Amino acid sequence: MSTFSASDFNSKRYSSSRPSYPSEFYKIIDEYHKGERNLLVDVGCGPGTATLQMVKELKPFDQIIGSDLSATMIKTAEIIKNGSPDTYKNVSFRVSPSDNFEFLGSGLVDKQKVDMITAVECAHWFDFDKFLQSVYANLRKDGTIAIWGYADPVFPEYPEFDELMIEVPYGKDALGPYWEQPGRARLRTMLKNSNLDPVRFHDIQVSYFNAKDVRNKERLHQNTEKPLFIRKQITLVEFAEYIRTWSAYHQWKQDPKNRDKKDIADWFIEESLRRRPELTANTKVEVVWNTFYKFGRRT
Repeated sequence: MSTFSASDFNSKRYSSSRPSYPSEFYKIIDEYHKGERNLLVDVGCGPGTATLQMVKELKPFDQIIGSDLSATMIKTAEIIKNGSPDTYKNVSFRVSPSDNFEFLGSGLVDKQKVDMITAVECAHWFDFDKFLQSVYANLRKDGTIAIWGYADPVFPEYPEFDELMIEVPYGKDALGPYWEQPGRARLRTMLKNSNLDPVRFHDIQVSYFNAKDVRNKERLHQNTEKPLFIRKQITLVEFAEYIRTWSAYHQWKQDPKNRDKKDIADWFIEESLRRRPELTANTKVEVVWNTFYKFGRRT
């Protein structure tokens, strides 16, 4: 994904403003995974958000490697890792495409030696078939492939913001034209058309969670799956910083025709306060994201 690879992309803001993943979800992964825990590879790791979380949240792996096509992201991941060298001593990072595992070395690459492969908030950018081919070539028998992500947040207590959450990211006069496609469209549909091949993987588990369901307790309780539930208490100012981590925002800022326009993230704050004047820019509000995950074991 070219925007995240750009040298002027703010990977530090990305790392600090993006949501993280709850402990309860890592427990679901732990319960799913069977067998040895020698090596985990986190593909498309970005600034190491999930990679470094897994050190603390999952039952231990001997070695964890994060890979990403963006040298900018990997540099940020290394900085964060080096801030706690004792905690992350079994973690390393590599610059690499999603379907290339040559960083494992000739003794391991394509020899079914990896126990778990994860792809977090990134698989929508991949050539999914090529990625799965590489996963199959590197994952050991019954090893785990875990793919998950999120998109299109909702402010549960403020339905007045629903329209705004379409207008800002997808409006033709806002960020809509600046998303790289078909990646964003795939993420908006929670990768529902990118499936694990049942010939190559078994015991497949898939979950989709609609954030608006938190407004309907009956519907929420009807969901018998264990969803990936990402929620965050955040101010409008902090949410504007999250908007600034979007690849479309980066592209919007680069377009000369927007140079004299109000910053779209600042406009979001103003428009939110216009709709709910009792709030302030620093009022804490809850945000919940649409999410999905797909698990499988190699045959």
